Amino acid sequence: MSYLKEYISKRRLIIDLSKNDFNKRFKGSYFGAIWAFVNPVITILLYWFVFAIGFRSGSTPEGYPFVLWLICGMVPWFFFSEAFMNATLSFSEYSFLVKKVVFKISILPIIKIISALFIHLFFILFFISILFIYGVEPALSWLQLVYYVICTVVLLLGVTFITASILPFFKDIAQIVSVMIQIGFWLTPIVWNLNIAPASYHFLFKLNPFYYITEGFRDTFLYNNWFWEKPLQTLYFWVICVFFLLVGSIVFKKLKPHFADVL
Repeated sequence: MSYLKEYISKRRLIIDLSKNDFNKRFKGSYFGAIWAFVNPVITILLYWFVFAIGFRSGSTPEGYPFVLWLICGMVPWFFFSEAFMNATLSFSEYSFLVKKVVFKISILPIIKIISALFIHLFFILFFISILFIYGVEPALSWLQLVYYVICTVVLLLGVTFITASILPFFKDIAQIVSVMIQIGFWLTPIVWNLNIAPASYHFLFKLNPFYYITEGFRDTFLYNNWFWEKPLQTLYFWVICVFFLLVGSIVFKKLKPHFADVL
């Protein structure tokens, strides 16, 4: 709760630093921030070509065009993977701020997350435009998009407080996070449907907290289901988030006094 109050009280500073972080990443590049959108769009097109045309997966078992089902999973994953990696590096990247006694370094991970959120919002608009092209009409369930974005941010805060706090002492954590992102992508039903896996293994895939977010986006835009219709999955997700937040806050408090010495 103290971190939440801190974020609220310093919300203006967080937004300004997030904008600066976003602009800094593409400073000196001729096309600038365009590259932030080009790479994910190309990735989506490649997966769509391979799975929808190469494997001839024209539609999902639910009857929706495969490309819509695919983008529903890819859009939140792009946000999560980019923010996870960038926020993990936040303390080491902003080491000059970590060494300032008066600066509240606990806001650094959320700065990286919000910086990635700018791109995420663009892709949400991009996806909504594709929905209109395919003739999908807006539904009331689209309003819960805000809920699932909040879910993603809270999950990111929990896990990145752990990884970002460990990184100054164990540099290999960045490589471990990169491997985790690759494994997580293929273990989450993003480009493949959970129905192709044996039913006895479904519960294992559902233990992945990002499964809740991926299916939540599809519930929001395609299936028109509400999150409270899955009470057990919702409860499990928030228990996991609270666990990560508690562990992350403890690790951060324990290691914070030594950051300046090792960075």
